[in-house]
Amino acid sequence: MLAAQNNTNSPYTRFGYGELAKAASGRNKDMGGIGIGSRERDGVNILNPASYNSIDSLSFIFEASMMGKFSNFENGDGKKEHKFTGNLEFLGMRFPIGKWIAASAGIAPYSYVGYDFPQTGEVEINTSGGGTKTVSYIRNFEGEGGINKVYLGLAGKVGKHLSVGANVYYLFGDITHTRQVTFDATYGTFFSTLQNNRLHVSDFNATYGLQYFTPVGRQHYLTVGLTAELKNTMGGNYAIETSTIDTVEEKNKGRFESPLAIGVGVSYKFKNVLTLAADYRYEGWKDCQYFGLKDTLSNRHEICAGAEWTPEAYSKIFLKRLSYRVGAHVSKGYLDIEGGGLNNYGITFGIGIPTRGGRSMLNIGGEYGRLGNNSHGQISEQYWKINLSASIKEIWFFKRQFE
Repeated sequence: MLAAQNNTNSPYTRFGYGELAKAASGRNKDMGGIGIGSRERDGVNILNPASYNSIDSLSFIFEASMMGKFSNFENGDGKKEHKFTGNLEFLGMRFPIGKWIAASAGIAPYSYVGYDFPQTGEVEINTSGGGTKTVSYIRNFEGEGGINKVYLGLAGKVGKHLSVGANVYYLFGDITHTRQVTFDATYGTFFSTLQNNRLHVSDFNATYGLQYFTPVGRQHYLTVGLTAELKNTMGGNYAIETSTIDTVEEKNKGRFESPLAIGVGVSYKFKNVLTLAADYRYEGWKDCQYFGLKDTLSNRHEICAGAEWTPEAYSKIFLKRLSYRVGAHVSKGYLDIEGGGLNNYGITFGIGIPTRGGRSMLNIGGEYGRLGNNSHGQISEQYWKINLSASIKEIWFFKRQFE
């Protein structure tokens, strides 16, 4: 299951729901993460469910993707740490139901949690003789888990140039945060505290999409997309377990919500050669309750843009059939740290390699990015990603005439 995957090792996943995932197709990731205005025949684009019916009426598409990530963390004191994580990210399929209607189903991550870091310090304590002594301690923070979503989507055409769609998805998963403080026993005293915070999520929600697509002239094609997701209270339960001499457990503490999210995207295509696309997405996390409070999260904004160039899709020369992709993205995160969200910048690139028959495609891509900075006590993260995905397209609904 994706819930068991180790897709991050960031200290920032200690806060909120962890690192929010963006489950995009391999093609979309290589183009900066665009997808709201993307309307392609190949791949599974779950960023806008209105795109599903761009598939032809005889095909079935299955897509699987995986990711490897190398991170370099650095704090304001110049201390560095290196981490590598990675695993399976997305499984999805899409298929036609009728001439104008198509569906998609799959499983994708919603958020990741994964960190393990210690802190050391000293504290002055009073002694029985009326004096004081310095006792050292180790404070360790650990977190694991994540939230996944299983979705089922449907899209239908309204007239010649409009498509509407929706994804209904089920959120599920467990997140555990552990904090332990252990004092030095050098002076004959020993004391340790352990606190486990466990969040279990089980809830339904939906994403709605719309795309308007039209030719512009004889060789140009324009698509404009919109997506929306309503604010929602997350179902499930929360428990705090504190262990010292006795064990105290509290359940159902606070309220947890997901935000109102709105996205807009546009793409331009020239023949089957060049595609340009850009998206903007807003998520209203500041109005969401987390532990029953509204002062721990920040509104999230994301802008991404990308391009794809395929010299000759049906050329006999292999290099001309490849799809070359580049992109970039910038976002302000949803965690309220130092009065605002963490800035995340990234550039992407990749190649789409068609199979010999030209229907399926292997996507190989990379990304370089930076999250946060090491000023004001923050930890900066530089990361390099390798994205691999396969989009398998088969004719499933064609009745053979000859054996």
